[in-house]
Amino acid sequence: MIVTSNEQELMVLGSASEQTSNSGARFLRAGSSAGFTLIELLVVVAIVLVTAAFAIPTLTTTMDGIRLRGTLGSASNIVQRARIQAIKRNAYQQLHFSNACGGQVVLFVTDGTDGAACPAAAGNSLSSQLWLSAEFSIPGTPTGAGAPPQLTTKQMWGTAAVFLHTNPDDPHFNSRGLPCWPGVGGGTACGPNGGFVYYYRYQSAGRTRWAATSISPAGRIESWFWNGTSWGN
Repeated sequence: MIVTSNEQELMVLGSASEQTSNSGARFLRAGSSAGFTLIELLVVVAIVLVTAAFAIPTLTTTMDGIRLRGTLGSASNIVQRARIQAIKRNAYQQLHFSNACGGQVVLFVTDGTDGAACPAAAGNSLSSQLWLSAEFSIPGTPTGAGAPPQLTTKQMWGTAAVFLHTNPDDPHFNSRGLPCWPGVGGGTACGPNGGFVYYYRYQSAGRTRWAATSISPAGRIESWFWNGTSWGN
């Protein structure tokens, strides 16, 4: 039997068409079986939940650290503004730390001879004020289980021969912008009398953190944080 060239071409085309048809059928069969089974979905969900269980506490700890440092930065700004106010007004100023204003800790500045009346949270009657969130308290020097040791003048300023005021002694600044204490030198003057350190306790999600603001006798302001083993900036 003799096969012409036209017939050969038809046979080749038919074979190619059959192969294409078979390939398409196999592709459709494979596509119809694609997707996730219920077991695979459950495994993925379980992995996500386990990862979240480890990540959420770490994220909470990180956010607490950011919030604590942000608040201490704002507290340092209030201290600096108290110094500037003393210089501008040529009269000594007092930086009040109070938790008697509705149970919330507030820092505010007044003339040294003014009373410690609580400021209005939304008011502008005082030159400076800072309201801390409900997680903060000012219980005095660190005490209780897990409380850190108090900062020393040696740690903060490199010398032990400095008088140190701590909670509840509010910082004061004289007209030169230096820390002072009323009555030193006689009368209503505010004379040089060492430095100050004020402690804060931050409680969130069952954890307690400690921090502090220090003012050196030369007026240098620093924030301190307890990391569980030591104080640092």
